[in-house]
Amino acid sequence: MKTTKPIIESENTSSSKLLSATFNQDSSCFAISTENGFRVYNSDPMELKVKREFDDNGGIGLIRMLYRTNYLALIGGGRNPRFPLNKTIIWDDLKAKDALTLNFYSPILNIFLSRTRIVVVLNNKIHIHGFGSPPKAISNYETLENPLGIAALSPGIYQDQTSSSQILAFPSRIPGQIQIVDISSNGNERNLVSIVKAHKSDIRCIALNKAGTMIASASETGTIIRVHSTQTCSLLYEFRRGLDRAVVYSMEFSQNGSKLAVLSDKLTLHVFNINSQQQNKQHLLKNLPVPLKPNYFNSTWSFCSLHLNSPIDGNDDILDVNDRGVIGWSSEYSIIILWKLRAKWEKYEIIEKEVVNGDNVLKTYDLQKRGWKGFADSR
Repeated sequence: MKTTKPIIESENTSSSKLLSATFNQDSSCFAISTENGFRVYNSDPMELKVKREFDDNGGIGLIRMLYRTNYLALIGGGRNPRFPLNKTIIWDDLKAKDALTLNFYSPILNIFLSRTRIVVVLNNKIHIHGFGSPPKAISNYETLENPLGIAALSPGIYQDQTSSSQILAFPSRIPGQIQIVDISSNGNERNLVSIVKAHKSDIRCIALNKAGTMIASASETGTIIRVHSTQTCSLLYEFRRGLDRAVVYSMEFSQNGSKLAVLSDKLTLHVFNINSQQQNKQHLLKNLPVPLKPNYFNSTWSFCSLHLNSPIDGNDDILDVNDRGVIGWSSEYSIIILWKLRAKWEKYEIIEKEVVNGDNVLKTYDLQKRGWKGFADSR
């Protein structure tokens, strides 16, 4: 059956760059922050839900949503920060005012929310507080120097909406290792802590699946993506992103954890299949005799990928290698990328195709761009 391709939105990018762009816990919504406020959008279709501009034009350097609730975490930033950089504001958008505040001795680099926890990431320490009034300090953990605020938090509520473990992951105090902590306890018992020996060089990017059972990681080298079990710390999968060194700046599991999307400064979007390993690609020389075979030939490659810097469907917008996209999944076959420098939303879909090879019918997969829109269009 021939399908009709959806109409592509005309582009109209914002005049001001985004200071941050983050998805909520299930990627159904996302928030962006600027030099004078923030906005909240539905992910797919992209639709503006909330727009807040502050009278004093104070910048919001980082925003983090709590599902679709009226609570958001705000950190000051930009040329004229609205709040001190060492202060976290839990904003109640229903009342349009601060609900909770937390102060620290150094700038806040990242923050995560769950229904019961507030996790604050500093340069060499992670602080965990209860989500209450006032926020109660539960625990803290030391890390290596972590200027990028690398960390990940599983939602703690998954699919059937029953409670499950809340898994927090962050770089350990040893290069290449990741610390895994179950922060579900109420503070009266010791949190379970384990170490994943993921890479030889420093950790550059990590992602947890929604259930908190798997963690994906990339090192500063950026050529290999490894997926470990958070329960046993054992290596589950090893994927090759490419041969050349790259900066992996966004990774995200699909909603049910069956796929992993990876984006790097090579401006290529890779998708690896977790549940169906046979869909991922293998090198043609994989079956060489063992003495002649480098590890490279044993690598498992993505089952579909797309270079994003090529003009597609009449869109001649060429990406800036300094731009940083943020990945979210709107369905098991639809990927949303938020571009910060270009202030732009893009949607890509995984398309299954059948190729006839003699008497065999083979399935192949492509990534196709299905839509794009600048945030200025939603003013």
